[in-house]
Amino acid sequence: MHTDPSLSTSQWNGEILLWQARFRRGFAAAVGFAALIFKATGLLSAESILSPLIGSVNALIVGAAAVAAYLIFCEIVTRHVQRTGQAGTRLLHSVLVADLVLIFVILGAVTPPVQYSRGLLLAVFLVQYARLYFGMRAAVVSLVASTAGYGVLVFLATNSGRLEHPEEEFWNLAIFLIGALMLGLLQGQVTGRLDRVLALFDRAQEGDFSTPYDDSLDRMPDPITLVGRAYNRMRVRLEAMVLTDPLSGCFNRRGFDQLCAREASRAIRGKHAMAMLAIDVDHFKLINDEFGHLTGDEVLREMGARLRETARAGDVVARIGGEEFEVLAPDTSAEGAQILADRLQAAFRKRPFQSLGGTRIIGISIGIASAVAESDQIVGQLIARADEALYVAKRNGRDRSQMWEPGLRAFDGALPGRRSIEINALRQ
Repeated sequence: MHTDPSLSTSQWNGEILLWQARFRRGFAAAVGFAALIFKATGLLSAESILSPLIGSVNALIVGAAAVAAYLIFCEIVTRHVQRTGQAGTRLLHSVLVADLVLIFVILGAVTPPVQYSRGLLLAVFLVQYARLYFGMRAAVVSLVASTAGYGVLVFLATNSGRLEHPEEEFWNLAIFLIGALMLGLLQGQVTGRLDRVLALFDRAQEGDFSTPYDDSLDRMPDPITLVGRAYNRMRVRLEAMVLTDPLSGCFNRRGFDQLCAREASRAIRGKHAMAMLAIDVDHFKLINDEFGHLTGDEVLREMGARLRETARAGDVVARIGGEEFEVLAPDTSAEGAQILADRLQAAFRKRPFQSLGGTRIIGISIGIASAVAESDQIVGQLIARADEALYVAKRNGRDRSQMWEPGLRAFDGALPGRRSIEINALRQ
């Protein structure tokens, strides 16, 4: 199951195989040598199908050779993965098949035919192991290899006359397949829910906290449900920390971009109008020079609060840098955007700023742009148009709003670099 988007599937498989290498060596020692020791000491007294053919000692040698070959194979695979940093599908499937080959060779070397079901017990764990770490395809490969290995042993034991009721063994095989499939379905359900949680964290890593974990889909709550609910509690706090400007209390640029993208998608589907208001504090540099930057910060904090309380419920207010603010107004025509701009300016003209002693009024200049959303370029177009209209408003005397219209130019005939110089002059 590939869950790390920063790694390719081959790299993910290689990473898993590397840390599993020591467990595979321990598995070979536990299953292989333990079985051989039990057989050599007489704890396993019944004859295997190999014992009458090649003798008990030679049967033990075959089992020991299988363990040694498996360990050598694991070492070769480990060094290859360490050198290349990845494991392709063929290599992965070879390792999974080798696990099961070892089990069934040991069964054939030391175990009587009537006890072959012991191998199926181990195979169940290996199939689920493959499902957990490598996905459904790997689990199917392990399941097919288990069925084939068990079938070969039953066939050989039946032909040699050592198995009187082979149909019982195939009944064991049927039970094994049913159990493995049921566990696989359960594991798949768990994996799917884990993928949902991982998708939420991937989106959170990009600063998107819009989607909560839907625990209503969990019919039987379990630890995964608890993780999802913990994410929901954390999500609210992280959203405020990551998407909000701590000084003004408005959205920051990241939060603004995300909400703009979401509103644009909705507007495009419905062919609705959107409006953008670019807002700049008039003569903010003089405020910093006269009162200091700490007071300037208080002015920005008070300005953010005033913009939020004056804007409509569905509007998105953001501080995008310095004394620059943007307001996204969904479902708003040019006329509606002008009304909103007038209301914002009235809120600033009528109320002095408490951070400046409660006697001084601060003016704002506003650039307005509105258009029907027809493509995913709408947000960028509106921001550029509102920005240009803002500088026209500042050039024409500040403390006013300007609607963008075709043909509007902030700086006609400006030489390269001239516009940025004049913009900086207007900001002061």
